[in-house]
Amino acid sequence: MRCVVVAQKGFTQLRAQRVEEIVKPAQQQLDAFERLKSASTQAANHWQASCPTQLPQTALDRFDAVAKRVNAMGEAIKTVRPELASFYDSLDDEQKARFNTLGPLRAATSRQG
Repeated sequence: MRCVVVAQKGFTQLRAQRVEEIVKPAQQQLDAFERLKSASTQAANHWQASCPTQLPQTALDRFDAVAKRVNAMGEAIKTVRPELASFYDSLDDEQKARFNTLGPLRAATSRQG
């Protein structure tokens, strides 16, 4: 079992910066945007903390480690989704259209090879 080690804080900051550049939140949308950024950072930190520090040695330990990661992912979704919905609902139609074009961060997530 391998955990992907990602600089979560840096990754969530890059994502937030990209959203801000594309969506251009208005002043009245900034509170919802800040809550979304905070929830994203909290979720990323919790998810990263679920990564085992040592390679599990037995099949049951590996299974338990996977279950821990899956549960952490579910908790991350529960943390971020309400704040994402609140921010998205605050956007006008043009901003929503721009937001919907956001995809994965190619430079930050692509593998060199």
